[in-house]
Parts: sequence; C-alpha cells; structure tokens
Amino acid sequence: MKELVLMRHAKAVPHTVAQGDHGRPLNGRGHRAASIVALELRRRGLRPDLILCSPARRTRETLDHVLDAYPSPPPTRLEPELYLAEAERLIDRFRQLEADVGSALLIGHNEGLAEAAILLATTGEPTALASMRAKFPTGAVAWLRLPVDDWADIGGRSRGELVAFIRPRDLGTEA
Repeated sequence: MKELVLMRHAKAVPHTVAQGDHGRPLNGRGHRAASIVALELRRRGLRPDLILCSPARRTRETLDHVLDAYPSPPPTRLEPELYLAEAERLIDRFRQLEADVGSALLIGHNEGLAEAAILLATTGEPTALASMRAKFPTGAVAWLRLPVDDWADIGGRSRGELVAFIRPRDLGTEA
C-alpha cells in the first residue's frame, strides 16, 4: 500500500500585475488555515516520507506551515514542473516516486490537483467523495490509500480509497 496526500495551497491574495501569479503570497486566512490543516494531518498520524511542492510562493508558504507541524520535517522537493500542472502530469510524477517512499504529500494547484484526486479515488466514504468531487477548496486535502506496492502502478486499474477529505472549514476555519 502507498499513501498519497494531495493538498491544495491555502488562500492567497488576488493576482496583480506587479507580483504575477507565481509570486502571490497567502493572505491572513490562508496562513491560519494552512497551519490548522497541517496540525490536523499530524494529529491523524500522517508522516510523509517525502513532500513535493510547486515553487509558487503560495505553495511554498503552505509548505512552511506543514513543515512547522513536524518536529523533524520530512524531506522536501520543490519541482518547477508541478506549477499549475494538469492531472495526468501529476499522476506521471507520482509514478516516478522511489520505491522506498511509502507516503508522499504534494502541495499544488487546482484544477490539476482536484482532477488527479478524482481520477485516483474511486472508493471511500460517500459523503467525502461527493464533497471532494463537488469542490476542492483552497487549503483542502485529499488523503488517498493506493493498493499498489510500486508507484509505477497507480492510475489505470489501480485506483485508491479516499481515506479523508479535509477542508479548512471542517476544522473551524475558512481557507
């Protein structure tokens, strides 16, 4: 079994010409939501072997909150190709993960992130699946359990179970 956790960056300030899309920071609500969601992941026992992150400012700031939640932060890779990546590109990246990675966390962007979660999660609690399919808000997390021993086997016929769909509003905060 492999675990894959897909986290959309928390709420960011609106896009301006001066900062560009890549340079958008989190807003105040986004910082609070990212911290609360990260702590909830740790509380639920998530300890990723590897974190992959888009290099955009809003994803890196979300990553900072995730790293702060762990006394010994997991290894992290900033990967430019994850910036605004489509679902198939993300799934291809997951297929390339090293065999010794049992649990991976990706911090990225919609629409590709939500589409990847929907493509990979075919079972799970019906209400959580419906919520995830309806809207994948900023700061939300889809935690998947994949019935494979090798990352190369995900997708296709190897679909997973949605273990949890966590939204900031479910934890008493808005993203």
